[in-house]
Amino acid sequence: MEGLLELGQELEETIREINTMMYRSERSILFEARISNSQFNALLKLKEFGSLTMGELCKHLFTACSTVTDLADRLERGGLVERIRDVKDRRIVHINLLPKGEEVVDAVIRERQVFLEKIMKTYSEEESAVLLKTLVNLVNRMEKEEKAYIPETQVL
Repeated sequence: MEGLLELGQELEETIREINTMMYRSERSILFEARISNSQFNALLKLKEFGSLTMGELCKHLFTACSTVTDLADRLERGGLVERIRDVKDRRIVHINLLPKGEEVVDAVIRERQVFLEKIMKTYSEEESAVLLKTLVNLVNRMEKEEKAYIPETQVL
């Protein structure tokens, strides 16, 4: 059991390090676009899911509505998103990704891919295949565990 605990700690630390390095690879684009990592995550969710209500975006970002409202304010001022009130219920506000916001997301994703491509050139085809298969397997098992751990109403 001790070995699994240590492995879990090492995996968590390694994943955190990968996340930090990926963030550093895209930092210049975010700086140029004058957006924070949190704002980028909001743009990414809008690109992934399309138009979302402010409440839905809060759930996807695992953050308070007041925080998402501040993010949306800054993104809207930057011309990256637009807010539209629901025609049937004016209390509901939808947030949509604008072309400029989509360009930022695409640029960051491209930068991440270029960064990974540089790293993957040092791997053999077999190593690359094993790495990808292992990571996909990890994600699938994590999703399965998440669904068992979190009530269905909370899983996004």
